[in-house]
Amino acid sequence: MAGLRSNLDTVNLHFILHHALILIILMSAINISMCHAVGETNPRQQLTKLATSFNKPEQIHITFGSKPNNIIVMWSSTSDEKSTVEYSSNPSTIKTAIAQSVQLKDFSANAKKFIHRATLENLSPGARYSYRILSGPSRVKSEMFSFNVPLNGAKSNHTYMVLADMGLITRSLQFIVHEAVNRNYDAVFHIGDLAYNLGSQAGAVGDKFMNKIQKFTSVRPYLTTPGDHERFNGYYHYRHRFSTPGASWPMKEGDLWYSLDLGLVHFVSINTDAVLAGGENKDKQLKWLREDLAKANKNRAQTPWIIVMGHKPLYCTKSVMEQECDKEFSGLRLSMEDLFFEYGVDIYFSGHKHSYERSWPMYKGTVFQKNNIDPAAPIHIITGALGYEYLFDSALSKPYWLAASMAQRNKELYGKLKILNATHLVWSVHVASNNEGVDNILVIKRRHGSFGTPGQVALEKLKQSLYSNASNKLPPEPFQIVDVPTATHKTLAYLGVSRKTVLLAVIFALTLFIFVFLRHSKVRKVLRF
Repeated sequence: MAGLRSNLDTVNLHFILHHALILIILMSAINISMCHAVGETNPRQQLTKLATSFNKPEQIHITFGSKPNNIIVMWSSTSDEKSTVEYSSNPSTIKTAIAQSVQLKDFSANAKKFIHRATLENLSPGARYSYRILSGPSRVKSEMFSFNVPLNGAKSNHTYMVLADMGLITRSLQFIVHEAVNRNYDAVFHIGDLAYNLGSQAGAVGDKFMNKIQKFTSVRPYLTTPGDHERFNGYYHYRHRFSTPGASWPMKEGDLWYSLDLGLVHFVSINTDAVLAGGENKDKQLKWLREDLAKANKNRAQTPWIIVMGHKPLYCTKSVMEQECDKEFSGLRLSMEDLFFEYGVDIYFSGHKHSYERSWPMYKGTVFQKNNIDPAAPIHIITGALGYEYLFDSALSKPYWLAASMAQRNKELYGKLKILNATHLVWSVHVASNNEGVDNILVIKRRHGSFGTPGQVALEKLKQSLYSNASNKLPPEPFQIVDVPTATHKTLAYLGVSRKTVLLAVIFALTLFIFVFLRHSKVRKVLRF
């Protein structure tokens, strides 16, 4: 019986396969008939179209090359076919750029395997260009995209979107995409923690994120800075998926910093995790940073503003997530704050902390003024409020240097930087879902350059100016970052008295006073009634 059952099973299997084959042939015949009916007389073209659709370019994004009129186009696909970019500012003259390709081999089982990069060189400032991607012999084409090449010069003004800590589950992600597409931004700066994380799920999260934001990254230069969530596996996905101004590609772990002159601003992007990690890359980056800032400071006639971006802050309030930036001693402050002061960095933008915070002009934890007219020290801004879905980081302190802040779970934020001219810029912060204004400042800087000699001499100079200028509303004592000992605290420490001891003494004195008061005969007599 067992043998008979086996033979029947075999016959049934053959019967099923035979009829399945007949069904496939019939469906193919029907498809061919339909192709003829609609005028498509070559079914092979349909099959080719179906096959090549899997190689369609995706995750398309553009950024700046070594200068603003060099635009880099990057995309991903399933094939390493030789690909090109066709581009033009005039339909009668179409140019072609040949792309490089690399394969994602490590930590990328679920990612599109091939990444491509082409450079469109020597574009005309102020012109609008259109481009499309063509993939090799299959001639698979992307849709047509357009971008504007920024103007340069003393009369040029630019607007930039500035954000950080934006990932795949950021609630306002599509609002950010809509805002970036429909406003005339010259570039979008993403200061670290992209996608959460680019390499997660073997690269699938990175692919989904880049496809989600393609509507704006394909038409607005997208400039990135590495954060702590990019550092995994030696920054593997970050180094391959992105390109930064002036860097080789794929980027090297020891070169994840850059600078670029855009209009009236010298922008600098640094890798704060490399500074904190120490070692060769820290020394290399700090040497580069000093030389770059020194050169930029001498070039103020062309780029009067200097703005630095790094993922981790130098200063922050105390919050839910313990941070190095709220401590008395910070590796980043120790390594870079003197450089920022010496070479006159106007603003330091960061993220990492999932909230919004802006300082008054400050140095060494000391507020130099409570306005933004001719700042005498750098302004520090944290714009990490798109990361609420990953960790909501509400503030637990309000130090004197804090000029503005917000952390509300239902209000994810982004920033807008407008460079009006050589002496005026506007920084504003908005709720991503409805563009409600949260913060807005005008920075006026009539004389650009170094803030002075860094160190204790700068603080002594500030004290002298405070005593001599009666119109300055700041008290003469320096106002330090939270938890840094003030002069009173230092005196108590010298006497061997801690704040805890003082608190206990006050409580004891109050208790004793109440006890004596209640024991008084007149008080007791009144209480009886």
